[in-house]
Amino acid sequence: MASTQQTSNELSGDRLEFIETVQYHRRASDSPDEESESLPMPPGWNRYFHPNGDVYYRNHHLRLTTPEDIRQPEMLQYVMDARDDHLETISEDQNYPHLPPDWELAISDVSDSTAVLGMFSRQAGQAYEWKEREGRLVVKHRQHFWAYVAEYPSHFAHLPPGTEEEFVAAVTQAKTRLGNGEVFPFTEQQIDQIMELYTRLKANDNIPALGWLLGVVMPLDSIGSRLNGSLEALMEDLQL
Repeated sequence: MASTQQTSNELSGDRLEFIETVQYHRRASDSPDEESESLPMPPGWNRYFHPNGDVYYRNHHLRLTTPEDIRQPEMLQYVMDARDDHLETISEDQNYPHLPPDWELAISDVSDSTAVLGMFSRQAGQAYEWKEREGRLVVKHRQHFWAYVAEYPSHFAHLPPGTEEEFVAAVTQAKTRLGNGEVFPFTEQQIDQIMELYTRLKANDNIPALGWLLGVVMPLDSIGSRLNGSLEALMEDLQL
């Protein structure tokens, strides 16, 4: 039986009030379900704790991540069925064999008939989606990759390649452009606080909290650029 893993990476006093820290996957109650807690972890699965208190599960062999409680046999079956159906569907795409070798799948909001699926590559820094009407995989807007980094930051020992450099460059440029009159989601003082927190977390080698911070701050664009990016992502989601 796979062991349960927990990371002691709570942000505690390191929260920044101006950055959203709500749970991505709220549990039905604040206390764990006693029946679920007594169930064994399925073989190959581990449990991880997000810095904000979320719990999620990961099967490294299957490259599969989910916030659903797969200790419940019925839920595990739903998750596995959703995975198998998705992989069978995308296998029709001629580009499927050319996906980065580290691709992984995140599955949430699962029931016996529906599921929300995301496909990502940390090495490539990309998120992918199956377009049913086009019958092919497409690369989603960059913000979807950053959302994944923020949502599931605790199961890797290192940040995705290049993300720290991209974050530091973006924050540095944002501060300069703020001085030139451009408008960003954060003030100059808030950007200083973000960098102070980044420096503190990095000094403590707190990879999960660093991943969460980078994921929620990025992409750090001016308000106009961010609105355009959000519109582009919305159009992707609506398949327009």
